[in-house]
Amino acid sequence: MPVATDLVVFAVFFVLALSVVLKVDGASYRERPKSADVLKGDTVTLHCAIDGLPPSEMVQWYGPPDMRHISSGNVIAKRFKGRYRILGDTTRGEHNLQILRAANSDEGDYRCSTLSLDETAEATLAVVVPLSGPPDIIGDTAPRKAGQGLMLTCTSVGGRPPPRLTWYNGTRPYKLPDDAFKEGINKGEVMLNLVIPYLTKWDNGANLSCKANQGFPSLVKARTAVKVLNVRYPPTVTVTPKSSRVMEGESLNVTCHVDSNPPADVDWRKVGHALPFRVDNRGQVLHLDRVSSSDAGIYQCIAENGIPPVGYGTFTLEVLFTPRIRQTFDTKVSVLYGQDGFSLECVAEGNPRPQVRWRRQNTELYMGNPLVLSPVNYDVEGKYACVASSPGFASVDKETFIDVVGRPEVRDSSLSTLTIVEGGDATLICEVASDPVPDGITWFWRDSNGKETIYTAGITEHVAVREERTSKGVKSLLTVSTAALDQAGNYMCRASNMFGSDQKDFRLEVQDSHLTLIIVIAVTTVVSLLAVIVGVCIVKKKGWISDDRDSETSSVSVSRPVPPVPGPDMVDREERDGKPEGLYEYDVNNGTLKPRPPPRLDKDPYSIGLSYPRLVNVLPSYATVERDQPKSPDPDLQPRPSGDGECAPTITVRKQMS
Repeated sequence: MPVATDLVVFAVFFVLALSVVLKVDGASYRERPKSADVLKGDTVTLHCAIDGLPPSEMVQWYGPPDMRHISSGNVIAKRFKGRYRILGDTTRGEHNLQILRAANSDEGDYRCSTLSLDETAEATLAVVVPLSGPPDIIGDTAPRKAGQGLMLTCTSVGGRPPPRLTWYNGTRPYKLPDDAFKEGINKGEVMLNLVIPYLTKWDNGANLSCKANQGFPSLVKARTAVKVLNVRYPPTVTVTPKSSRVMEGESLNVTCHVDSNPPADVDWRKVGHALPFRVDNRGQVLHLDRVSSSDAGIYQCIAENGIPPVGYGTFTLEVLFTPRIRQTFDTKVSVLYGQDGFSLECVAEGNPRPQVRWRRQNTELYMGNPLVLSPVNYDVEGKYACVASSPGFASVDKETFIDVVGRPEVRDSSLSTLTIVEGGDATLICEVASDPVPDGITWFWRDSNGKETIYTAGITEHVAVREERTSKGVKSLLTVSTAALDQAGNYMCRASNMFGSDQKDFRLEVQDSHLTLIIVIAVTTVVSLLAVIVGVCIVKKKGWISDDRDSETSSVSVSRPVPPVPGPDMVDREERDGKPEGLYEYDVNNGTLKPRPPPRLDKDPYSIGLSYPRLVNVLPSYATVERDQPKSPDPDLQPRPSGDGECAPTITVRKQMS
């Protein structure tokens, strides 16, 4: 490490000693002259300093034109006196050349040297002559339409050195081909062409500038000429908002934004309609005050500036409003009776679109729209309501009365056949629906011999006819008092008006009083007996009647033993063989026997009551000893009802102790 340090110190001293020897042995530049720029008429100094200059040698300056000798030491050549001089401490080798009031002839290369120097140092002086003014822009700069072309020429005259021309669109320079630059016919004149083949609306208002730059920003500033393009183009319209949905009664503003050159005239219209009187047309702003349903639709903003085409913008207004039923039907609609069908349409408007249905008065039954009535009769007459409903709004309705007019209609609401007992009263009811009311209701009676009798309102012998008004028309009642057998027959009710007539046939049957009494007694007896049987079955099934097996004994005496009760296998076998014996079929019911149901009596309508035949075999008396009662573990031997579901008596069999 000490050895390396010693070597570095030795090298430094060696270099210093060598430089001293060189200074002593020869001259060298301490400061070389440097190129400089100067405005014409200003002062400029070119610096030069030489070390090791022998006392006998002089520093020489040479310059334009053609490296002429300017000075030797401090002495200036005669031709350069007055504007050139040497400055600096010559004893230290400083010989600076100063030029006053620089002229164009001063521009060129300068050299500072001496005889002992092996090399020479040169510098260039540039004398700058500023431009007298900005460049000129030549061309048709009048307003032009979009789509047309444009050619402009930028021209600059004078200046030293000649300027470099550049076209700008705002701050963006145009990249032009080399042949766009040309020199003018005049000395120092330069030109640069700009060609725009197709102008657009976006070029309107553009700042086209031509900049002339001499390249010496520290001495002179670039000069610029500007032209603002005036491009005319048709209107472009934008409407805000595009659409709007408002409730009826609200207000809103719509704005029409127009881009055009020159400015356009703006107007509003409603497509297919005139503008509502509540609309305030303020040019670009359309004010709609308290909108109604009729204001809904499409509005147009129209902008025109004389340059086709005309600009259009649209706005769609949707108004939400409660349902409203149009006056498409009257409060009363007359319909002819007997039509195959009738329809009535209800037209309702609203937003959202309402649901339209029909409802008959005092019902909750809804029908579709249009209302269809088929066939048309007096039953469909009445009040109907058209109901329109929309989400978010209360339902509305409109009523109408369907008035059916036409010929009478005799209703089938009463009996067509009436049977009475001789001597009784009979009333035949003829209900007639009609509009207009019938001119008259006539009754016709045809007896068994074919003789026909006519009855009208009033009393004739034993027949009375009277009429009553109803909501649908008239009701005619024919009453036969103390009817006789010969008053039976066919009766007919006929009603007529200006539209036609309708009729209905009745049958009156008069029965003999004795035969009727027999029939009544027979029917009453059968009904009573059936009621008793049903009552006994119900009581038995409910268990309200029970047998006391511990104390009750049979009162039937027997002279011989009774065979044991047949088991279920015996009964089943006999049933399987299909050959039952005797009048009894056995059923196991706690050791009892159930008799076969009695045979039916002849079907005589006049028979009254039922009876059972006597038992063929008389059962013996048995003691009430329960331990000797037949027992069977088989559940099938437990009591069960008879097979045909009828209530039948059972016989309890008990064995008597000997």
